[in-house]
Amino acid sequence: MSSVRLLWLSAVVLLLGVAPARAADDPERKAPTAEVKPLTVHQWTSKNELRFTWVVPEGYDGKTPRNLTVILHGTGLDYRWGHWNNKPGVFRPADIVVSVDGPSPGQGETRLFLGEPKDAAAIKAFLAELRASFAVDRIFLYGHSQGGFFVVYYAGEFPETVAGVVAHASGAWNWSKMPPALKKVPIAFVHGSSDPVVPYGQSPGSRDAYVEKGFELVSLRRMAFYNHWPNAIRNTEALDWCQGMGTSSPEEALACALRLLTKKPADEYQWVTTVAFSQARDVLRRLEGKGPAPFKDVPAGVASEAKKWITAIEAQGKEHVEALKKTIGKKGLVLDDKLQLGHLMPLREDFRGVECVEAFFKELGWDKKVEAQDKAGADMWKAYWQEKDEPAVAKLVIESLPKAFVFEQPDGFRARAEKWRTDKLPLGGKLGYEALELWTKSWDEGSKAYESLWKKWDGPKPEKR
Repeated sequence: MSSVRLLWLSAVVLLLGVAPARAADDPERKAPTAEVKPLTVHQWTSKNELRFTWVVPEGYDGKTPRNLTVILHGTGLDYRWGHWNNKPGVFRPADIVVSVDGPSPGQGETRLFLGEPKDAAAIKAFLAELRASFAVDRIFLYGHSQGGFFVVYYAGEFPETVAGVVAHASGAWNWSKMPPALKKVPIAFVHGSSDPVVPYGQSPGSRDAYVEKGFELVSLRRMAFYNHWPNAIRNTEALDWCQGMGTSSPEEALACALRLLTKKPADEYQWVTTVAFSQARDVLRRLEGKGPAPFKDVPAGVASEAKKWITAIEAQGKEHVEALKKTIGKKGLVLDDKLQLGHLMPLREDFRGVECVEAFFKELGWDKKVEAQDKAGADMWKAYWQEKDEPAVAKLVIESLPKAFVFEQPDGFRARAEKWRTDKLPLGGKLGYEALELWTKSWDEGSKAYESLWKKWDGPKPEKR
């Protein structure tokens, strides 16, 4: 996990996300109360001097407990970031939603969430104050960038205070604790595969590190070709997964799974992606009496509805598998004109846990092959990120592609590689620039094939929350 720390430290000085609003645009100051218009942003200051904005959902009466989600911002920002980038009514519409300052001062008026005991203690006290100020059922944390690293760290310090955490565009600091009590807390990593600030590999690497330590309530939501921006729709889904994996109610679990399987419209950035098949399958597995947190007693109607959607997910997975089998020859996973990385790569994460897809990747020997390719590409990536001699970089990368072609596309990779070809940088090797052409085709055609299938998904009808 040392790479997680080193990569983060190199990015920490950047100003992440959308800048906070000007003071003139600040919400009205008002102490938490039920006597306000729902979905309207107000601000207040906690007893330990943390500024925060807050919103209550429709129907909140101050007596009936509601779930509460706390937003933790990235570097160079403050408490206002949360509601300006996660609009009320879109992000966790049924929850009380709070966005809080980082406990540590940053540059100027900005704040930081540092992975230190004092910051964790400050947030613990803040959460206790929120419980006293609102009628609260469970508390969830959503962190973006530095805030994402922090929520995982915080959960390791005080797992008993949270019902689930979502870390977006981050990963986990390698000093985050992993106490036994944390195994009961769902942890979701969300990351854009083209993130130019915090590399995508941080999140799958962190997921794998927790799984290797015996943590089963861990998930990864891969956001295809997405950057470092926040995303209220997808992070609400990740929180739905946390809620569905932690609830003691089969009915609530089913409702979370159905929300995960519902097709969403384009978000505020006009970005559309597949539904969360893997996360929904996790929750539905509980209703089968299987997995890390199985239900013992499930009402017949709930069980029947769960079975219906499990069958639908498996059928969708089978379509992808059958399509991909036609593209893989007897030689297996090789860089040729039939390979479809743009289909294989997202399917591995988007359908993780779907039984027919798991069987396919096991038959393919995917995980061991990817591990071998990672080793084969180690020098290539070291040169790509650190070498200053561009002809030397081009030569090593292009010549390495035939044996190290399974990787997510770093931001700017295609443009840089295309410039090598335009500049006619000299190469050796058997394939030369043909390797780049095959790799590009594999992603482009594979992505189209993948999209053509998942767009056929006819999921549950959107619910009113």
